[in-house]
Amino acid sequence: MLRSVKYGLYGAVLAGLVGGTVAWGSVDKTVNLVVDGQSTQLHTTASRVSDVLDAAGYRVGVHDLVAPSPNVEVHDGSKVIYKRGRLLHLDVNGVRKDVWTTAPTVSDALLQLGYSTADFTSVSRAKRLALGATAITVRTPRLVTVVHDGKKQQVTTTESTVGRLLSDLGIKYSATDRLSASPDSALKANQKIVIGRVKHRTVTTTAALPYAIKKSLDPTLDKGQTRIITAGLAGSARITYSVVYVDGVIVGKTPIKTVVLSQPTTQVMKVGTKRPVAPVVVPANEAQAIAKKLAAARGWGDDQFACLVPMWSNESGWRTNAANPSGAYGIPQALPGSKMASAGPNWQTDASTQIKWGLGYIAARYVDPCGAWTFWQAHNWY
Repeated sequence: MLRSVKYGLYGAVLAGLVGGTVAWGSVDKTVNLVVDGQSTQLHTTASRVSDVLDAAGYRVGVHDLVAPSPNVEVHDGSKVIYKRGRLLHLDVNGVRKDVWTTAPTVSDALLQLGYSTADFTSVSRAKRLALGATAITVRTPRLVTVVHDGKKQQVTTTESTVGRLLSDLGIKYSATDRLSASPDSALKANQKIVIGRVKHRTVTTTAALPYAIKKSLDPTLDKGQTRIITAGLAGSARITYSVVYVDGVIVGKTPIKTVVLSQPTTQVMKVGTKRPVAPVVVPANEAQAIAKKLAAARGWGDDQFACLVPMWSNESGWRTNAANPSGAYGIPQALPGSKMASAGPNWQTDASTQIKWGLGYIAARYVDPCGAWTFWQAHNWY
């Protein structure tokens, strides 16, 4: 949207102009006509300011300034000031706008618009403004931070682009370097420009080659069990990489050559498919009968057995498959359950194996079941 910028007040221009005796409109008179700062003495019989301007060949536009008002009468010695409007196409830090002014020069116009002499202008400030439109680029000083080569510089500049600023600062960069902003991009206030120095190197290292695993199904093994027939062995290779560094830090690594030094050995293994038979859970009374017989074989009578029954009832309910989240398992709640393998390979399902191990544990740690039961009552474990 166009706006008219008229600087000064009619009152200031008219000061000192109105006074003296009233002139006869039809009498020849001398009028001082000042057009855009240029003064001319005119002899005229014009009666009003507008007539003086018409006689001088001027047509007042909507953006022009006339003082006194065009309808005011003139007399001998009157002074008429006429300032013609000029259109400015301004580009201020990349923002474009149109402004009208009656200032005769670039300097006067920019000063009236509030732009400092420290600002960059694309047109000489001393240039007189044409009556037609004038395009002027204005760049105000902006604070910019440049980070490069481990340094940080803060500068105030009126340069237009990133590339021009870097050139002014004497900072060189190659086509492979990384700039946070394009050299052709416009500078912005408080912008941070980062230059990453890019280096390319080739690096050779020795690396392990993983071995493959070949599996075959084996119906003689329980499901979930595996057996290794041939152990896998990693090989080795010499690998050459193309490495990209930015400011000394690796940001990219691409293999470009591989030489195998030793081939890996494939691991061959069997995977079980046989479904395990569900264990037979011995009733508690049968398990207790087995325990009483094995306890008697150790010389422990009914009094000791009477201590064993409540302790293992609390621990497992005399169930061979009793499992605890802690890892304890079986009638005696061995922790971990695999400890009972010392009493037999069927420790997971066989009551006799579990009881035999449990009685041995009690004898080694507490002498007899009553000693274990006394400890259990005090600590809730044995």
